[in-house]
Amino acid sequence: MEDVPLTNREINHKNQSIRALITKKQILNDLVITLVVGILLGFLAPFGMYEVPLMFSISYWIMMCTSGYFIYMPCTQLSERYLTEIIPKNWVRFGFSMIVASILMSFFVPFSVWLFFNIPINYSQQFWQVFPKVILIGGILSFIGFVKDYIRRQNSKLNESEQQLQNHAVQENLKFEKFMAQLPLEKRGKLYCLEMSDHYLKVYTDKGHHLLLMRFKDALDLLSDYQGMQTHRSWWVALDAIVKVNKEGRKISLEMINQLQVPVSRTYAEAIKTADIH
Repeated sequence: MEDVPLTNREINHKNQSIRALITKKQILNDLVITLVVGILLGFLAPFGMYEVPLMFSISYWIMMCTSGYFIYMPCTQLSERYLTEIIPKNWVRFGFSMIVASILMSFFVPFSVWLFFNIPINYSQQFWQVFPKVILIGGILSFIGFVKDYIRRQNSKLNESEQQLQNHAVQENLKFEKFMAQLPLEKRGKLYCLEMSDHYLKVYTDKGHHLLLMRFKDALDLLSDYQGMQTHRSWWVALDAIVKVNKEGRKISLEMINQLQVPVSRTYAEAIKTADIH
């Protein structure tokens, strides 16, 4: 859960666990919510708390909610960090961390009752009286946090995917611009096709054509992310510049928007069929 920049690298389980650690900002936000819940419970005065002064009830429940947060939150976070590979299912890890945290909280509640009300501690009786209530209340509050955290993670993954798409689009555009920069300004336009001729590359655009001193392979590398395909050992075409596919027996050619007839060799004939070009 760390606020770290997203990268394009695949995130393994270990990295996911590290990212699951809560940040200071999230702790502060959670404590504000915890404070509000504590004040609300103090006003409601459950479990007979209506018999004590209001401020005493509010103080008690703020202390209980804050203590519960610092018991349940670490259990949840440590479970996400160290048990991801052992217990891959989120809801199972969540349930396990709830049981552990509720056991710890059930030992703390008698201590807090003694601290506030001077009632002697008797764990053999008080633990089993408190545990069902603790696991119910703690489970509900933690489940709300679990859902909130799940939504946050999904949004984080969505943002990561969008960032990857943006980065890919930028890289694609940079490579294309690098190729088009080889052409004189008056020939730069919508790319139609490429034709290899000896050591030169003939580039066809909607502004005409131009010869470049460039290897065909280097041009294909720069256009690897562009919507196009190689049709022959010396031809490459942009898919949106194809008008139709011409077939004469076993011979196939592509009619381009600039009326060029581009040959399709047997090596690339299947790719043409796969691309569903008509």
